[in-house]
Amino acid sequence: MAEENGKREPSLPLASRVLLKIKASPDKKVRAKMLAALAKLHHPWILPILLEELADPSEKVREKVVRALGSWEELPLELLYSRLKNQPWYVKTAVLQVLAAKKTVASIPAIAATLDDPNVEVRRQAADCLGKIGSKEALPLLVKLLKDSNPYVRQAATEAIQKTSRIRFA
Repeated sequence: MAEENGKREPSLPLASRVLLKIKASPDKKVRAKMLAALAKLHHPWILPILLEELADPSEKVREKVVRALGSWEELPLELLYSRLKNQPWYVKTAVLQVLAAKKTVASIPAIAATLDDPNVEVRRQAADCLGKIGSKEALPLLVKLLKDSNPYVRQAATEAIQKTSRIRFA
C-alpha cells in the first residue's frame, strides 16, 4: 500500500481489486477461468465483477459470464436493464442472453426498448430472448420484429413466435 505523510492509503474494495486483476490479464482464457471460478462462489461482491465483465472484448469470456449470471439465483434484474442503454452492441446482446436465461416476464419492457436498436444482432437477440420468455406479452413485440428490415431478425422473430404460440408459418 502506498503511504503518504505516514498515513496508509485505504485499500480498494475486494471486488475492485479482483476486477483490476482480471482486466490486467491479456489472455482471454485466463480471464475466462478466473471468472468461472469466481462465479461458483455466488458471493454478493462477485456480482459487480460479473456485470462489469459483460463488456469483456472476448466473446468466450462474455459467454462464461452470461452462463454464470443466468444461473444466479438472486440476480437483481434492474442492474441488467440499465446495461441495455448506451452500451456497445455486444454488451446488449450479452444482457439479452442473461434475460433469456432468467425467463422473467417483468423483463419484457426493458427488452422492448432494444427493438429499434441500430444493430441487427441486438434486434435478433431480442427476438430470441422474447421467444425464450414465451409469454403473451412478448407476442406483439415479436410481430413488430416480423416487419424488421433485416431477414435474420425476421427469421428469429418467426422462430420465437413458433416457440411461444401455436401459430405456424408456411
